[in-house]
Amino acid sequence: MYRIHQEELSERVYRAIKDMILRNRLTSGEKLNQERLAQRLGVSRTPLLTAFSKLEQEMLVELIPRRGAFVKKLSKKEFEDLYDIRMRLESLAAYEAAMRRTGRQLVELEKNFREFEKLVSGEPNRNIRKADYDFHMAIMKMSANALLYRMMSSFNIIIMSNLEGLLKDAQISLEEHRRIYSSIENHDSKQAEREMYRHIEGARKNLSKMKLSQ
Repeated sequence: MYRIHQEELSERVYRAIKDMILRNRLTSGEKLNQERLAQRLGVSRTPLLTAFSKLEQEMLVELIPRRGAFVKKLSKKEFEDLYDIRMRLESLAAYEAAMRRTGRQLVELEKNFREFEKLVSGEPNRNIRKADYDFHMAIMKMSANALLYRMMSSFNIIIMSNLEGLLKDAQISLEEHRRIYSSIENHDSKQAEREMYRHIEGARKNLSKMKLSQ
């Protein structure tokens, strides 16, 4: 019974730290102070270390011998590799989403789109990255592929934590989101796949021009 309790606790700690990274409360390259985090979350170090191990497997945390745990800081090569993965897997998810989406899911996706639209038309702020993430993850959920959803959730969170904003003009992203949404709304799988691929491909091209550590 105790072991089950510990497993559940470490899962809650894992989700809490993942959310902190998503919301930029823990930033790229930041050292994770075990004592402070354990106190903040009201847990011992045992579930914390279990959570670190799981987050390391998802590339969200890096464990460095004799130095400790850090929020993962991506090299340019890692950035590029992740965007290559996103181009292929998120376009697949968009294809499946257009086939499988329900009316309720479409309503939720529209809410995500409208939130992104509202932020684009207002003052630039960090919330736009979260709105972009929510739009993409709503499509991942529509694909009905739980493994893909979990994988892309982690990849997109670590990308977000390593960027200050979006990789392309927000208005361009908005129009691309609009086309993706329309394709899914119309159950046009092939078009949804193409639109998502182009959307991420454009960001990938911009990424290649950026100066990041190797």
